[in-house]
Amino acid sequence: MKLMKLFTHQMNISGGGGFTQDLVISSKDIPGLKVGDVVEIYHPEDEYSRLLIQVTSLKEELQHRDALSLDQAVASTFQLRALLQVYVKAINPSDISLDLVELTFKDQYVGRSEMWRLNQNLIVFRSASSMVYLFIQMSSEMWNFDVFGDLYFERAVDGFLGDLFTRWKKEGCNHEVTIVLFSRTYYEAASIDAFPSEMRSKVTADFRGRFYEDYYRVLVHNERSDDWHKMLTQLRIAFNSYPEEVLEASHKKYGQQNVPKAYNSSASHGNFLEVLNMSLNVFEKHYMDRSLDRTGQLSVVLTPGVGIFEVSRELTSITKQRIIDCGIGSDLVCVGEQPLHAVPLLRFQNKDMLDTDDYNIPHWLNLSFYTTNKKLGYSNFVPRLRLPVSPSTKDSIRLMKSQSERIHPGCETGSLNQLFDYDAYDAQVFTLPTHVQRQNFKPVTRKESRNTSVPPEVNPEQKKSIPTRPVGLVDYLSTSHAPTLFQPRKEFGKNYDSDDTPGSRTVIGSEGSPLERQLAYRPKSRPGRALINPFDPSRVPVKHTSGRRRWIHIYPRQPDGTTLDLGFKVALDSESYKKLADYRVQLRSTKVADEPFSPALTTGVDWKSLTTPACLPITTDYFPDSASLQKDYVVSDYTISPDDVNVDDYNRKGSRRPLETSQVYREFISQRLAQGFQLIVLPALSKSSARHISVREKSADSIKKVVNPSSSFIRSLSHVDPPTKESLLSIGRIFHKITLLGSAITVTGYKPRHPYDGRKFSYIYNLRTPYIKYYQCLRTDFYTEKLQHFNWNHMDHYICTGGSPDYALTESSKYWRLRMCFLPLDYSKRFRQDPPSPSANEDRTFDGFTKFLENTVNRMRHSSKKKIHSPLERTMSTIQKGEKTTRTRVHSVRGRVEKSSFRPEGRNSPSLDLESSTSSDSLYQEKPSSEPPKKITADSPLSEVADILKCSLPFLEKFEDLLPPTTFLSYEAIHYLVEDHGLSRACAGELLQKLLSEGYIIHASGSKTVLHFVPGFHLYCFSKISSPARGKEEAIGTGMAGDYPAFEEEFVEVNYDRYFENDLCQLINCFKADDEEILIDASKKYRNDLHKLSVFKEAYIDVDVTGRSDRKEWGHLLYPSYFTPNASFVAVLKWVEATGVVIFDLVLGWVRKAQINGFLLVPMPMDPLFIGNSGRCDPFRAPLTIPMNVKVIEECLEKFPASHWLHRLWLLHDAVARRFSYIPSIFENTRRFQVQYVHATGYSFLVMPIAPEKDSTVSISNRLSYFSKVGSSNADSNFGSSDYGLPLIEKNGLRMPCGFLWVANYLLTKKWKVSQTKESQIVDENAHSKCFQDLTRFCQDETFLRDFFRL
Repeated sequence: MKLMKLFTHQMNISGGGGFTQDLVISSKDIPGLKVGDVVEIYHPEDEYSRLLIQVTSLKEELQHRDALSLDQAVASTFQLRALLQVYVKAINPSDISLDLVELTFKDQYVGRSEMWRLNQNLIVFRSASSMVYLFIQMSSEMWNFDVFGDLYFERAVDGFLGDLFTRWKKEGCNHEVTIVLFSRTYYEAASIDAFPSEMRSKVTADFRGRFYEDYYRVLVHNERSDDWHKMLTQLRIAFNSYPEEVLEASHKKYGQQNVPKAYNSSASHGNFLEVLNMSLNVFEKHYMDRSLDRTGQLSVVLTPGVGIFEVSRELTSITKQRIIDCGIGSDLVCVGEQPLHAVPLLRFQNKDMLDTDDYNIPHWLNLSFYTTNKKLGYSNFVPRLRLPVSPSTKDSIRLMKSQSERIHPGCETGSLNQLFDYDAYDAQVFTLPTHVQRQNFKPVTRKESRNTSVPPEVNPEQKKSIPTRPVGLVDYLSTSHAPTLFQPRKEFGKNYDSDDTPGSRTVIGSEGSPLERQLAYRPKSRPGRALINPFDPSRVPVKHTSGRRRWIHIYPRQPDGTTLDLGFKVALDSESYKKLADYRVQLRSTKVADEPFSPALTTGVDWKSLTTPACLPITTDYFPDSASLQKDYVVSDYTISPDDVNVDDYNRKGSRRPLETSQVYREFISQRLAQGFQLIVLPALSKSSARHISVREKSADSIKKVVNPSSSFIRSLSHVDPPTKESLLSIGRIFHKITLLGSAITVTGYKPRHPYDGRKFSYIYNLRTPYIKYYQCLRTDFYTEKLQHFNWNHMDHYICTGGSPDYALTESSKYWRLRMCFLPLDYSKRFRQDPPSPSANEDRTFDGFTKFLENTVNRMRHSSKKKIHSPLERTMSTIQKGEKTTRTRVHSVRGRVEKSSFRPEGRNSPSLDLESSTSSDSLYQEKPSSEPPKKITADSPLSEVADILKCSLPFLEKFEDLLPPTTFLSYEAIHYLVEDHGLSRACAGELLQKLLSEGYIIHASGSKTVLHFVPGFHLYCFSKISSPARGKEEAIGTGMAGDYPAFEEEFVEVNYDRYFENDLCQLINCFKADDEEILIDASKKYRNDLHKLSVFKEAYIDVDVTGRSDRKEWGHLLYPSYFTPNASFVAVLKWVEATGVVIFDLVLGWVRKAQINGFLLVPMPMDPLFIGNSGRCDPFRAPLTIPMNVKVIEECLEKFPASHWLHRLWLLHDAVARRFSYIPSIFENTRRFQVQYVHATGYSFLVMPIAPEKDSTVSISNRLSYFSKVGSSNADSNFGSSDYGLPLIEKNGLRMPCGFLWVANYLLTKKWKVSQTKESQIVDENAHSKCFQDLTRFCQDETFLRDFFRL
């Protein structure tokens, strides 16, 4: 350490004089200092502001001795003042190197691919804007009192949730929160016959024969708030009404006398695993409805219990595998007192062995215990056990006799007082034999204690009285490699992966327990399971597996090598704290502790995990050894040579370009990380390079150290050149090795030889959403995904070709997607005008949509800089002037020529210079003429029409000459003929069709197969041009060379038409029409419109419009082939090779441009009404029913023949939906004749469960059991019914539901709401419920309906 004088300087980056380094110091002032060393600088009087900086260069001599100079910006940041003395000290880099860095971000979507591209492995990413599901278990303990006299509910809500919400506010968190109350209700019934017949299909029986129903009440769903404390009041209100509403729900529905008595379950017998799986059904679909302003997923279960649950073994296996594979954080917070044994503890439900206790300690749960700071006035002791109710005297005697028979069969009761060493017996039971092989386990250090062996003072006679276990039983149960005496049960043998057999699957037994009796007399009970003492779980041998090591790189390490876990409070010294805290992490990460478990250890709350959840680490450290690879895995590989695959695409024109080999290699890794894989950093390879990226250059010898080259299934590396790069990745029990060798990339996959069986668990539950006051009976499925079936060969070729249609994305590709809906801003006013004026609105809508497609989506521009006006503007101008104007050139639909928004291919490509371009301007310069242009009529010669259009239509262009120089829009051509020459739309279309048929114009792709002229946003060009200089005609070339499929991939083309009736009065008149032909024509037209609008196309999208990314990024746009102002335009943005920030910028730009052009762009769920047949829909959402007043409807229908009822009922529903500003919406997966609507504000959706065709009643999902209100008699008893609780009108054998299904748009967050736009009619935060209430009141009110029919 040396005292030196500090000077400052301004760093000159250009190098034109002055210092170019942050630190300037002389080697003479500090002997031994060299480049690369780190020095510490601070003022003597200010020791808390210290600067650590690396020496990048040394000066031989400075102007001042014992002086150094720092950059002014650096000195100012660290409060270092110039011309004052500072201490300078050389620091050993190893003493200050970082082992872990935490990066917290907010309101951003950061994918795993982006995390990896930061080139740092030791960064833990934490999100302050995650999707958080908070489940509160409303078990019977919630109404019990703790030792301080508080209800456990008060402890949970006022205590834990109050502290949690305070921390969220303090940290500035902006989580997307869902809060659900859940419980299990049991019925006192001996058989299923005790229930009403309508209820039997909805009641479930557990393994003990008890009947129950599970209830879930959603208080808030996917909401965000700056302060969640206001939610505590709502929770208190729900607490008061919850017992009655769940215990009396079935009694109110089916009758008090018909349903057995119900009671609330305890926490240990509740639906704990079910609620975790329900959240996983949502989290697994993270790539669907992708939110662009949040990252991370967290499931929190708040229970009044103590962390012990009675669960199904099958469902436990499914839950564990799903949580590990998905990399989801799951926290269990208990407000009960922590027991004196290890928790969390899962007790398995053994149907064949009711008296056997079989336990498991889940390493995939993060446990916390919340305790208050209260103290008892009379003592500092806080009991951690709840004593059971004292039994009667007879029960006590009977219990003593039962225990006596279990301990000493055949002995009298009086012999219980004899000397017996229970500790010795426990030691014998839980001690593994010394001769058992432990080659798959890490060694365990044991210390002598009173419960590990028989005390030496016990005499031989006493030892004889110790109950003995079956000889060799523990030997066979303690290791999976020991010979097996008994065949294991098939249903259990395949439910667990390698980290559950045998060590981590815990089975607890003690002297005199029922388990001991079963083992003594039924030795064939459960081979392959070890007995583990829950009061000393640190002795459990734990295997290294990929599942246990998945989160290991999220925990920091202390200098002594122990893992630091701040979730513990302990009444021991600090040394014990370190060792015991390390064991908690070892349960999740596999390292075995050296110290026995201590009851003095108490677990606190992991506030960091609950406040800023961590994302799944990018790296892990587990890879199976060569013996395991050869025995347990099947190998397969394939090689891709990007140069060979893309040989035909290197010279193609367009945005889609193939990637280079080095880019392909990195994208292979990037895509696997995005799909949940982790880079494997092996300790032997990362010891000296832990801070470097895991894509390493390695020789063949280093690879042989990882994978045994002598294995018969592994290709030998002795005869190949050393690979350039290699990476190892894993997810679950699947491992990939990606090798780059020259211009070829080899992908080697290791899949388990015995993969998991497909497991499926069907679950029936009752749900209450925030907008209703009754519970709906629904069904969902829990099952594990078969990750080994993912087609990586197909995905890798898709990446290699840069998104070629030959390797299109499929549903199994798990691509990211976002559905967006374009809604006209003025649609909500359209049916409320008197009289309506749809014509002007439709022209304005076409006008704005054309501008949006041209400038924003296709990124084209005009080749002329002349002032251009829309046809609507020209019409209005003519009317205002009261005179006809003559034009020599048509102007396009835009109101002004905007600066080009397209970017030429390549970051350094020069932009297209219109001033020097001669492709179109030199050939088509407008000549001054004193004569007005000729009028075009239907009989005008085609050559004359073509010449007039050449001189009048504006032309479009795009980079790389992808369009011919005379490209024009069909929409503008038709408008020009209509507005400037007085032709009708039909006549203009026929005239342009003749030009196409005669070859005067062709499609802009140059393809001769396009034979029809389509009005709308379609691109055409003139096939020949007249050159006055040469006096002859020349053919115009095209950039796409006649490749129409390539053109469709590059450009978004949409047909324009006026589908769907937009006059509300006309709809009512069709409903009341006596003429059958009018009714049939209306239905037929609607069916034809649905058919046309259900055709979708897909185009390639260059998503990096601003050039922010350092790699090639692209996506695809799935869009309808037709656009009409009377229906929403729904498009889906799909991507796999794109950064979250880039997609956010793209979508945000589209939202702004859409608003400028008169549209509201809102997100839409991929399954808006949650009616998919997969059983994996969001289980906490369901469409709500809006029944119609059947009495009024039947009165109106009685006037007409019964054969017309279905058509008229459909017209009625359509008119009501339009009356409340609901717009027809056609999705890419819409079923035949299924009619869905979206509100003009995007706030909600509707579906009509009927269709405009006989026998076409829409069948939704068998997920919906019934939707009728509590107490209604219209409840169906079968899954998959089509009435959904709606009232029915039955006529001529038809059952016609009367009403709607409604759901709110939960994706419409505050950032999407353009409330500043007056025309958008966006209302307050209660718009969801207000919209639902208004429509419900209208459909059920007789006066409203009768007045509506008289329109």
